[in-house]
Formats: sequence, C-alpha cells, structure tokens
Amino acid sequence: MLANLADMSATTKISAAEFQNNFGRYTDAAKRAPVVVTRYGRDELVVLSATEYERMRASFRRVVVLNETTSDEAAQLFQALANGPPTPEAVALDHLMDDNARPGA
Repeated sequence: MLANLADMSATTKISAAEFQNNFGRYTDAAKRAPVVVTRYGRDELVVLSATEYERMRASFRRVVVLNETTSDEAAQLFQALANGPPTPEAVALDHLMDDNARPGA
C-alpha cells in the first residue's frame, strides 16, 4: 500500500498535445506511475496501467444507505448479497453455524 502511495506522488503531468505527440513514451510511463494529461492548463485525464486500474476497481466499495433506497432497490441489494460469493472472513466463521457447535444443541 505504501509503495502505491509513493508511486502516486511520482505522477507525470503533461499537455494533451505532448501526450498525443509522444503516446508510446507516456503509455510506458503510465505503467510505472499515473500520467495526468492537461487541456488548457486543467487536469483532464489520468492514464494508468491496466493492473493499477484493476487494483483500484477491485477495492471500490459502494456505500448504500438503506433508508434512502426504494423498496425495489433494497430488494435488489439483498438479493445480490444473498447470491454473492462469501468472503474469506465469512467462510472462516462458518463453523459457528454448525448445529453441533451451538451451546445447548
């Protein structure tokens, strides 16, 4: 994690024209650290490696406030949770649901 943060601080910032004229150079650079492409002096795009994109995408979490959802949205959410694969943490606790492991069983 700290290595990723260090890589982020080494970001390259270039103009859109520079990016277009040296596409290969900056796509190679984006494999090591994000490349910010500016347009009219403003940050417009960030180019990063597919590996970094997938890492970021995998860590994305959506926050849902249940009392702000419609009943259909809540039903879809609960269905998705029920059908989703268990996390490794949940699997590690499965033994607690064993009838023989419950007190008084």
